[in-house]
Amino acid sequence: MSENNDKVKIKLERHQWPDEIQKKHKNRWVIVVTVLAIFASFGLGWTFSRAVNGNSLTVVQNAQIARFERIYNPLLSGWFFANDMDNASEQLITNAINGMLQLNGDPHTSYMTAEESDDFTSSIDMSFVGIGVMYTSANNLNLITRVYKDSPAENAGILAGDVLVSVDGKLISEINEEGGDLREYILGEEGTTVVIGIDRQGTPKEFTVKRGQINALTWGEMLSGDLAYLEISSFGNTLKQSTEVYLDYFKSQGAKKLIIDMRDNGGGYLAAINDISQLLFDTGDAIYQEKFTDGSQVTYNVKSSQKENYPFDEIVVLINQNTASAAEVLTLAMTENLGVKTVGVTSYGKGTVQTQIQDSVDNSFLKYTMAKWFSPSGVSIHEVGIVPDYEVKLSEIFYKDYVLLEEGQTFDYDSVGDAVSYVQAGLQFLGYHSGRIDGYYDGNTRDALQAFLSDRNLPTTSVITQDVIQNVYASVLAEWAQNRNANDVQLQKAIEVINNGS
Repeated sequence: MSENNDKVKIKLERHQWPDEIQKKHKNRWVIVVTVLAIFASFGLGWTFSRAVNGNSLTVVQNAQIARFERIYNPLLSGWFFANDMDNASEQLITNAINGMLQLNGDPHTSYMTAEESDDFTSSIDMSFVGIGVMYTSANNLNLITRVYKDSPAENAGILAGDVLVSVDGKLISEINEEGGDLREYILGEEGTTVVIGIDRQGTPKEFTVKRGQINALTWGEMLSGDLAYLEISSFGNTLKQSTEVYLDYFKSQGAKKLIIDMRDNGGGYLAAINDISQLLFDTGDAIYQEKFTDGSQVTYNVKSSQKENYPFDEIVVLINQNTASAAEVLTLAMTENLGVKTVGVTSYGKGTVQTQIQDSVDNSFLKYTMAKWFSPSGVSIHEVGIVPDYEVKLSEIFYKDYVLLEEGQTFDYDSVGDAVSYVQAGLQFLGYHSGRIDGYYDGNTRDALQAFLSDRNLPTTSVITQDVIQNVYASVLAEWAQNRNANDVQLQKAIEVINNGS
């Protein structure tokens, strides 16, 4: 991912906030990705509301409020375990608010502290001060997989495929041995410099890079001939500007066909859709509709098109189970207005819109659903999702959860468990295993595991331990990062569709 790494394990998908964990979209593979900034797409089709003045909040002392106080007051004053809380009064109230919201049947309505809201907003906008690269850490290798256009890293000459070796003269291996946080060495104040040491196909190089503001909402490249690839990671406030950077580049390269990748894009601000729609649709085209609590309905149309600046003969959109909300809005708008084809698996299915109001006293936020959205023709995909024109799944490992074993827990021949299934799927992706992946440890699994360990000069064993799981995990990650286009069968199908029509 990009420039933020504290050895967190995140999924090869959009991050799940508490309001979405209740959704039973599980069986997803966890991927450790080293990043040089907060780089996760969240999003829930947001629109921002006003800050609420404390004086405007009318407190209604009715029977229900009195009922709450009859429980709260004795609990606060007499509950033994209140002494274990840092601030019992604040925690009890926060728990009460969360309980009220979490039990109302709407997983997207929630209460956030000011800090949580700031983190949420920053994650949607995906803007940070750094050098502008995405890299993956696996098997003691820190491989740069992307360099953002017009970023300090690109301007300095750093390339995708370079291996990070040192920061300001300190070896990354030393940083890891000391338990340090690599991002603390790379991040800094805008305008300051950092010396990045890399290995480029066996040749060591150093680059002095001036840190700058990075926009990680989009990334793109020319694939071949006149075919361009644009990945939209989130619908942040500056999405239009970020997209234009790549569309201008594609135009300069003579691109006529475009693949838009919105896999793992959890959405963002609906206002960002209105902005980016100017680049894709004609003036007057309907983008989406909103239906509000009072029954009123509003249709949003493109007001001032800039589509003529970026003409594409063909567009194909990639979606997956984590394509949600604003990303689904744009996908449907393109299918209905432009007739684009979609490739991947059925999307998340979030057809609601949230707004937030701020309490001016403690700066906390209430996020709640205020509308449902519909496609230009009136279609709702809420809790259904968008079914792609061409359904293509990635290897099974990308839909499995990373398995953490209990202390001392292991699996051997003739046992059954999720850890076995995870290892089987990983070995299948790596080309070692062609048998069952249902979690039963058979002879084929044992042979495949031992071959895998032997090829990596690791202790050959038939016992699945946490170290074995981690080695499989890291190897899958490294293979995906180094050979993504070859392993990405969904992208391959999108290329086939856009070039051949099927």
